[in-house]
Amino acid sequence: MLPSLSIDLLPKIMPGILGVTDFWMARWLTPVWFLGIGVIFGLLALGAFLGLCYLLSKIPLLDTLRSTGVVHAVAGIATLVSTVLASRFISGAFYERGTREFLRDEFTLFALAMGLLFGVFWWAVFYCSNRRFMLELKSLISDGVGFYMLCVLSFLSIVGLASSFLVESPRDAFSSLSFYVDSLLNANPGTKEESFVIPGIVSEAEAKFVSIPLKYDSKNLLGIQLMSDKNLLIGDGPSIADFRVPGFQVENGVEFSWDRSMGAEKCPLPLSQAAEVWVQNQEIGDAKLNVVLSSSPAVPQSGTFLLAGLFVLLFGLLFFLMQAIAPKASAIALATAKSELSQPLPLFLMVLVGIAILLFVFLPFITFGEDIKFLKENGITLILVACTFQAVWSASTSVNEEIEGRTALTLLSKPVHRRSFIVGKMLGVFWIVLFMFMVLGSIELLAVAYKPIYDARESSLEQPDWRQCHFEMMQTIPGLAMAFFQAVVIGAISVALGTRLSFVANFAICFAIYMLGHLTPTIVASAEGGLPLVEFFSQLISAAVPNLSLFSMEAAIDSDIQVPWSILASVLLYTVMYFLMATLLGLLLFEDRDLA
Repeated sequence: MLPSLSIDLLPKIMPGILGVTDFWMARWLTPVWFLGIGVIFGLLALGAFLGLCYLLSKIPLLDTLRSTGVVHAVAGIATLVSTVLASRFISGAFYERGTREFLRDEFTLFALAMGLLFGVFWWAVFYCSNRRFMLELKSLISDGVGFYMLCVLSFLSIVGLASSFLVESPRDAFSSLSFYVDSLLNANPGTKEESFVIPGIVSEAEAKFVSIPLKYDSKNLLGIQLMSDKNLLIGDGPSIADFRVPGFQVENGVEFSWDRSMGAEKCPLPLSQAAEVWVQNQEIGDAKLNVVLSSSPAVPQSGTFLLAGLFVLLFGLLFFLMQAIAPKASAIALATAKSELSQPLPLFLMVLVGIAILLFVFLPFITFGEDIKFLKENGITLILVACTFQAVWSASTSVNEEIEGRTALTLLSKPVHRRSFIVGKMLGVFWIVLFMFMVLGSIELLAVAYKPIYDARESSLEQPDWRQCHFEMMQTIPGLAMAFFQAVVIGAISVALGTRLSFVANFAICFAIYMLGHLTPTIVASAEGGLPLVEFFSQLISAAVPNLSLFSMEAAIDSDIQVPWSILASVLLYTVMYFLMATLLGLLLFEDRDLA
């Protein structure tokens, strides 16, 4: 027999198995479990994609399409059709929150960003399905930055799997995924409206109850709206004697609304699983009953599965597409990323910022109970500064020093075009920034998920639920995405300037762009209506310098507001345009650069 001490420790060691969900580690690691399982879904999706490409590589027709260039037209048509169909399915998700013009612009931005994602998918399908890519795949993911990113994703997956026994109801979380699939197939996701005709009294006998085919999941119900043109009685049995719960009276012409906050006792419909809905028409003549059901998944946090999986799938497809469509530029990008990540600077920056983020969890600040906001804002800012500095450093060492040291001349003496050199350097810096964001962003998310638990302990308050930890973690992800986009923009500009300038000059200009980019709205607003020359220069600055204030998340974090997807979509489009503009600038500056 086990000692009594060991028996007392069992609930703390195995809380999920024994049903004890109040263990602090269960609250902390449950959000991490959602993230880790989502990463596994993304890796499985990438595996399925590679399997599809392997099967397509056996089709000789695709080789002919690639050699003639027809594949671009096919991929473009497939992207357009996919975007239109997907836009039709999700159009109901955009409810009018202001003017119709705002609604139309918001949906347009989201549709354009979605078109970019579909474009990446279809071009990857047609170009990764060649034999050469399949032969290069093993070295692509087993060496360099591809291997490093795979290690980070594998670590998150292992942590997620190891946390499975701590999760309160994993089966409900997985079953909630079907709700999101059903939502994509409905014009108005989460809302269902049905009408029923209830026969009236035809004789002096008591009115009969009629069963109506109203299907719903009581776990997912958020709200109910009922409207009838006759007095009706709703119950869960064919007679009043068979009612397990009190019936509900629907009055003629009076709309009734119920939401989950009102409690189960006031719900007009039976909430027991597989219960039938019976309705009695208490007047002469047929009655028309309109029912509107609003629902959400039993575990709304299961959307994290899809978000993390989409992240892994998207950047995995970009990584594969780079190798398949531009092998020379890809070789330069991978060599640049591997060379820079082997230096001590990236490791030093990641260790320094990681320690600082962990210290922010335990250090007290004068924020009147809002220490977690301090952790979010300053953690994201530190990650941004570290990754931006690494991007500028990598651009200077891998571009300017190679040009000054004649290494670029040796490389370009081979069958490598100057365009491939610049594009490869751009992509190399991009993957360096992405890898650092994956490492430091994971540390930030783990710290933010634990912070509510630590603050409650320090303040002797009630321990927060895992849902609160998940909310804080998910609110941080848009900020990390915005910071990543900002670092990519500055890194691309730094690569373009690195073709002509040394590290000191490059860093000074990028620092000035960083400062002016965040002050652009203030400069334009202060110069408006002033001297014409001052107003002209303010407009010139706003046109030449990227508006980095668009990437700011401080206001949303301070107000506990979820960032709409349309905002992230607009910033994504802005980042892609500036990345392409910086690439074009780099090509122009490097085209006539003397390398001898």
